[in-house]
Amino acid sequence: MILPSYLQTIRNDLLARVSGGDILINGSVSVPVQAVEIASHPIAGIKDGIALQVSAQHVASVPVITSAKLRTRTGAIVAEKTGNIEVNGAQFINLSFVIEARGGV
Repeated sequence: MILPSYLQTIRNDLLARVSGGDILINGSVSVPVQAVEIASHPIAGIKDGIALQVSAQHVASVPVITSAKLRTRTGAIVAEKTGNIEVNGAQFINLSFVIEARGGV
């Protein structure tokens, strides 16, 4: 079991690392993260999960998002997701990335 205080430390660390980072869309388009926050709602099926809500500006050259990688300001990948998200001229992209915190052995 992870103590709530340590889980909060992990949340704070993720926020600091992702702020100033970017989202790599479809493996080729980098979009700066404009806002990031931690969702306060519980995540179904994940005990010590952290849901990062990330916002970025829409890129007109990307009509469909098939993959998205959330990266730190140094380029390290924090989380990734795949799917088929049609952007349809939206002004902003809002994505959720779920990260599960696990204790050591």
